[in-house]
Amino acid sequence: MPIDIVKSAVNTATQVAGSALGAVNGALGQASSAFQTAGKLASALSNLSNPAALISALRSKNVSSGGGTAGTASATASFSGSDASNDWRVRLDVPDVFKSSPVLSPLRQAGGLIFPYTPSISISSSAIYDEQQLTHQNYAFIYYNSSRADTIQISAPFHVEDSAQGAYWLAAVHMLRSCTKMFTGASQNQGNPPPILKLNGYGDYVFKNIPVVLKSFSIDLPQDVSYINCSASAGQTGAGSGGGPLASIAGIASGATALAGLAGAVGNNKLANTLGKVGAVGGAIAGIGNILTSKPGEATLGPAGNSWVPVKSTMTLTLQPIYSRENMRRFSLQDFVNGKYVKDGGYV
Repeated sequence: MPIDIVKSAVNTATQVAGSALGAVNGALGQASSAFQTAGKLASALSNLSNPAALISALRSKNVSSGGGTAGTASATASFSGSDASNDWRVRLDVPDVFKSSPVLSPLRQAGGLIFPYTPSISISSSAIYDEQQLTHQNYAFIYYNSSRADTIQISAPFHVEDSAQGAYWLAAVHMLRSCTKMFTGASQNQGNPPPILKLNGYGDYVFKNIPVVLKSFSIDLPQDVSYINCSASAGQTGAGSGGGPLASIAGIASGATALAGLAGAVGNNKLANTLGKVGAVGGAIAGIGNILTSKPGEATLGPAGNSWVPVKSTMTLTLQPIYSRENMRRFSLQDFVNGKYVKDGGYV
């Protein structure tokens, strides 16, 4: 039976390849840039064992070679997660008590609430000094009272291009709503305050596992932008429903197949043959995945319900760093100066 499924998937990919050949005949004048894109697609397929890296590579296939620098990061979006130590994107981890939620599955798959575009962040710290007025003196007596880590303000743009990204937007809003609620009523952990989050971004000495609580958040729903229809489960659907990792693999297969036709048209048969195989393999993987993950009469894997999300919006968060009494009791300024607590302790 599995062999028949593979054959069926490969045949499907071959049919898709045939229909895609006619779409590339008008692109001969862009052969040079197309071959560069083909190289990126071929490189992306080397990550088949790592779906997160594969999808990330797919999203960056049209990004220039300098796209990974801080200066150009705001021009590209990536909703996929990464386990790489050099992933400097700003991220809020999903609390453990929320990870079973089907609505939050897009965030769980991505590795947290990753802001897809570079957000604007404002941080500050304060040393609080009080004063004692003395009679018949020109200057007050100033004495130190305490220090504090002020709130972290984040303003994050969100652009949504399809239903999968719409599901991610829904999950992000739902998580932020949930993080401003305490465990009360019929909650299992009745009486507990809202969960503590971990903030990461920009490397080891900027934000590294900063424990924060969400004091407030807001999001604008503009009247002058379009809205995209999606469901809370769009991030879990297969290739056939237009979202999720399988859809990205199918997109790679379709792109490779189209580029194979372009390569053949300009006489590069070796590249055309290679890309044709890439398209067939990718199509087979997506087809098999759809068959194995689908159930009769079931269109999605998550909760039902349609929503409309704006293609452009901005989320504004106010985060407060929070530390336990035991950690503060053991605090050493010398260790902080040496960088220990910034990298390992989550202090700001």
